[in-house]
Amino acid sequence: MDVRVGLAGDETGEELRRLEEWLRRDQELGGVTITAQRAPDQGGEMGPVTEALHLLLEPRGVLTAVAASLGTWAGIRRRHVRIRVSNGKKTVEIDASRLDDPDEVAVRIVRELDGP
Repeated sequence: MDVRVGLAGDETGEELRRLEEWLRRDQELGGVTITAQRAPDQGGEMGPVTEALHLLLEPRGVLTAVAASLGTWAGIRRRHVRIRVSNGKKTVEIDASRLDDPDEVAVRIVRELDGP
């Protein structure tokens, strides 16, 4: 399964870099290939800006672990950030500033992306 993770809110480029590091350190995600998708150069920027993360989930069942990791990461954010997770057909958006239970994020992502 291919999943695209993007952010909206404060300092999204920097937050995406932090999210990428977070996911790479998560030992539960050993079978996930993570690729940073760079935004087109707008000129005047000091380097490439990460626009989104592309995750290749093999085996398929690892979506639950990715969703749990995203929920935990969102729960510790101090900045206003919205996480968008898409599988190409469906998109889930989570507002981290309104997050009560990180586990509910995981359940919602799995239910909406992996469900019928």
